[in-house]
Amino acid sequence: MPLVEIKNLSFRYHGHENYVLKNINLDVHAGEFILIIGPSGGGKSTLVNCINGIIPHVIEGVKKGKVIVDGYDVDETPIKEMAKIVGTVFQNPETQFFSLSVLDEIAFAMENLKFSREEMEERINWVIQELGLEGLLRKEVSRLSGGQKQLVAIASVLALQPKLLIFDEPTTNLDPQGAYEVLNIIEKIKEFYGRAIILIEHKLDKVAPLADRIWVISNGEVIIDDTPQEVFKNPGKIYELGLKPPSIVEISIRLRNEGLIEPSELPLTVDEFMDIIQKYNLRNVSSRDFTFTTDRITINSSDKPLIEVRNLWHQYPDGTVALRGISLDIYKGEFVGIIGPNGSGKSTLVSHFLGLLSPSHGYVKIFGRNVREYSVSQLSKIVGFIFQNPDLMLFQTTVWNELAFGPSNLGLPKKEIERRVKEALAMMRLEGFEERHPHALSRGQRHRVAVASVLTMYPEILIADEPTTGQDYGACRKYLDLLKKMNEAGRTIIIISHDMSLIAEYVERVIIMVDGRILIDGPTRLIFEKEDLLRKVRIEPPPPTQLSLRLKDNGYDVPVCLTVDEVHTVIRSLLAADK
Repeated sequence: MPLVEIKNLSFRYHGHENYVLKNINLDVHAGEFILIIGPSGGGKSTLVNCINGIIPHVIEGVKKGKVIVDGYDVDETPIKEMAKIVGTVFQNPETQFFSLSVLDEIAFAMENLKFSREEMEERINWVIQELGLEGLLRKEVSRLSGGQKQLVAIASVLALQPKLLIFDEPTTNLDPQGAYEVLNIIEKIKEFYGRAIILIEHKLDKVAPLADRIWVISNGEVIIDDTPQEVFKNPGKIYELGLKPPSIVEISIRLRNEGLIEPSELPLTVDEFMDIIQKYNLRNVSSRDFTFTTDRITINSSDKPLIEVRNLWHQYPDGTVALRGISLDIYKGEFVGIIGPNGSGKSTLVSHFLGLLSPSHGYVKIFGRNVREYSVSQLSKIVGFIFQNPDLMLFQTTVWNELAFGPSNLGLPKKEIERRVKEALAMMRLEGFEERHPHALSRGQRHRVAVASVLTMYPEILIADEPTTGQDYGACRKYLDLLKKMNEAGRTIIIISHDMSLIAEYVERVIIMVDGRILIDGPTRLIFEKEDLLRKVRIEPPPPTQLSLRLKDNGYDVPVCLTVDEVHTVIRSLLAADK
């Protein structure tokens, strides 16, 4: 008997005419790992909220069909009882915290469910040992890193020992180290505890190999329900939905279609790919045989920097020193990526470019003029900033008004405002949303609205803090292609991101920050070649880079690759002799 049975499930929210879920029929068996993927706004989070009881007990609407979990009808079972069976870890762990200390937070749910003191102590000791939280137990939750907060959220849920664990994009807001820790714990739960797991996640390179089955959901319907190999072996539908298979799968499919590897061979990981490739007779090549795109634009010695930072220090009122002597130049037309762990000073640095923060020491100049000399309105015409949390930027009642707000304040003619708004709507795939309230949209859609509101200002410098947060691959690709086009037209683009595939493919210069300092600054290819340095700061290169480095370690003279296209070109040359 399945642990979860979903029968003819349809659901729409109050105030909305259209159903978010449409006649869903699915099941989950004990110990199964289900990965849910699909475009933003397709109904993924709504579906898991129907399983854990948030719908209909907290969020109401019009619901049809049945959801049965461990023999209990979700509609008829109080949510406190559902919490014993289904544990949920949300995208933002702070939305589910109720206590000040880590210990109190882990104990909170058990206290409310009236567990005995002895059983609580036993479960707390078990979960902190399993998740390695011994050193955090007495700390305040508010002082933890993003990854640590997510681990505490997992611990508080796992302590209840539910039969099903749901993770709704748990790594979205985490730096590489935090994401690594959380995904390792999820893998451990799958391997050792025998719990059923449902995971919503966009990072397919990491999580697809863990899944027993993948549900592909779009427009409220289940498009595909199958094993990872079956889902990805003919990925046409995946691409149509704006999704992207794991990079190793993409490389393998290209080689398979060219007849260079066997049709049955579809690895999901770098290790699996290396096991397969070593069965073939690979020929010797030279890295000089490959010419890939230049790593950064040419800067003439006579060029003046667009942004000039000298000996910049910043100390917050609570005493935290966030920047420690930063000096750098950014030139017109550069595409720069700033990466590093959470708390390394990335957002603090770019906040100085906008005048949102004042230096404790040192200075920032834009166009040769100290930022302190600009008014806010003057800077807004030069520098556009897209926050990681789109809700901080949305305050109008309709999407149209949100996009028109900035240009209107610039005093532009009505026709020019309309032209800019329509252009931004098209760029960010927002046509048809003009009269929708921004906060009624999904997070991915809200993020696109925030981006569009900045694009209507035509800034000379565009800074994006985690531009792909909560976005599916199709939306990410369109967004980054747009930034690239703007960059090619002469605008300077600066992005802060934890997405190394994005950094590798789009940016030409990488700055790694650690503890308020610049650890290294250079061309993207050169930075990703330094695997030992990246490992020290828990930054993992994208799979194409990992694959090329593994080939180099095995004695092949290949260049460091940044993208699927590049590593495919290299491996195709290596395999040519065998065919």
